Amino acid sequence: MVRRSIMLTGGEELKGLVKYDNKNGVLSFQDGSDSRVFTAVRIVAFEFFDESLMIQRVFYSFDYEDPQTNVERPLFFEVLKQYKTFAVLSKADQIDLEERTDYVGGNSVAGAPSPMYSTRTVISQTETIYLMKSTGEIKPYFKIIKEEDGEKPFVFFGTDTETKNKMIDRDLLEEFISPVEHEKLRQYALAHDLKFRKKADFLKILDYYDQIVEK
Repeated sequence: MVRRSIMLTGGEELKGLVKYDNKNGVLSFQDGSDSRVFTAVRIVAFEFFDESLMIQRVFYSFDYEDPQTNVERPLFFEVLKQYKTFAVLSKADQIDLEERTDYVGGNSVAGAPSPMYSTRTVISQTETIYLMKSTGEIKPYFKIIKEEDGEKPFVFFGTDTETKNKMIDRDLLEEFISPVEHEKLRQYALAHDLKFRKKADFLKILDYYDQIVEK
């Protein structure tokens, strides 16, 4: 059975239509005439079936420093993998709009150079992959930054998206698994041309880890 539910901080569980807008960090719920909007402050956890990915997705609210405000507050984290001693989490920041000025050439006015610039709006969103200890400590592993030119007609994060993958702490995974297991994952990644800093690749590496980890 496909579950769509929300667990509130007061212990109440809501079951109905659940929709998560990760661009703005807002969770919507609807069940008949009951329609509500939540932020992470009032949520313990929620889950829903993602029809685009055909998977059940589970999110929890954890206290963490908001990278946009530098203030610790409850934020939504998706659980990608869960093991005995650690979990792999993902968090998408809200979209960011940035004005950028580019040099586009120049000409000469009264014998003096006159540079020309063009200003454009860049829309970006950052997703960070974290590893969480069994104690609840959350550490960033790598991040994915997606950017699009706001001056062009587009569907947000469509075919013209530029994606940058940046490793934050390349040694972090070694804190959670044994040296033998890590070496096996490294060899597997090399053999299959997989990168630890790319989300899809990292999930494939973890699928292999599922096969070799001690149950």
